[in-house]
Amino acid sequence: MTQLLGIAKNTLLQTIRQPIYGIIVMVTLGGMALMPSLTGWTLDDDNKLLRDIGLSTLLIQGLFLAVFAASSVLDTEIEDKTVLTVAAKPISRPVFILGKFIGMIGALGVAHYLACLAFYMVMRHGVLQTAAETSDPTVLVFGPGMMLLVVVAAVAVNYLYDRRFLPTVIALALPAMTLSAGILLLVNREWKRDAYESAQPIERLPKSCEDPAVFRGLIFFRPAEGQMHLEGHRGELVHNDWKGPITQEEQEYLRGLHVTPKWRQDVDFLVEKTRKRQGIEISKASFLIFFAVIMLGSFALTASTRFGLMATFLICLLLLCAGLASDQVLKPLATGESASAWAKAAYWVLPNFQVFWMVDALSEMLVIPWDYVWRAIGYGLAYTCAVVTLGMSLFETREVG
Repeated sequence: MTQLLGIAKNTLLQTIRQPIYGIIVMVTLGGMALMPSLTGWTLDDDNKLLRDIGLSTLLIQGLFLAVFAASSVLDTEIEDKTVLTVAAKPISRPVFILGKFIGMIGALGVAHYLACLAFYMVMRHGVLQTAAETSDPTVLVFGPGMMLLVVVAAVAVNYLYDRRFLPTVIALALPAMTLSAGILLLVNREWKRDAYESAQPIERLPKSCEDPAVFRGLIFFRPAEGQMHLEGHRGELVHNDWKGPITQEEQEYLRGLHVTPKWRQDVDFLVEKTRKRQGIEISKASFLIFFAVIMLGSFALTASTRFGLMATFLICLLLLCAGLASDQVLKPLATGESASAWAKAAYWVLPNFQVFWMVDALSEMLVIPWDYVWRAIGYGLAYTCAVVTLGMSLFETREVG
């Protein structure tokens, strides 16, 4: 275990110190900052395009980092014979590969985390779709403003202590961006505490809803000023957005509490408002993309046991494209009465990256069940274990001398 952790730690530091790692991370963060300006030219909801491009950026960053990281920690060491210094010691090759993989995934996790923080700030700011809309000053202060301070501090550390600039930026950005995101979670654009509530005004509280327990904690009734929680009183139906959007089953239950069309319309309006604030659902989608990145990392490391940088990149790119298209291309051929054996084999063997791609669900304003999230994670981890095991087998027979 000590050997495994030692290899993982060295791989993590080695990857983060690579100039290409810092360049890709900085380009990703810069691209995220520019996205609100670049996505404001659609004829529909610009924020949908902003969300889709942001999720795509997370995946593309993971692809490039996985390939470059795997090539630098394995293929380059094999070509330069530096791997002999480890292989000559009493360290088994499977432990060596596993340690390299864990360290590489740690570095990919750092980059993905920073990109997710930037993505959150970008979505919080949104696209200025009309002339009446103004920029969110809180995001500008704690987003680009904080990163400017990080860069200035990294320049000072580089000048005074001769530390590498890009790794220093990454090291300083982790706590700084985490602090910024935490503050932004607490305040709204008016610098006041954010209540994280969706509310729908109603003219009168139905008699069947006079008891707060009937709402089952899904929503609650907030009486208007001078009103009470009594039948016929005005107020608003309120939902705590930290609980996530109201699901289809919950919506049907709330609609059934009263039979009037007006009540059901008010419930539908409230549900639509909760689903428009997709913060938790976007967080789930970003979380799932990281497991797609982990799978890409396993492919890259396994390919690096035999191939160079460009071949590894092409293999990972082809697998990613095939995995994203498998549900549309292979699944119809692999199911039904006319299903072919080769299509079934290809569909089950190829990695299904569509499992982790939640853009369609977000576009339809659907709720992503946690049960689905855990099953998708299980699929990703199982596939990753299989690919890493294959990489261990390939490295066992690789001549490194």
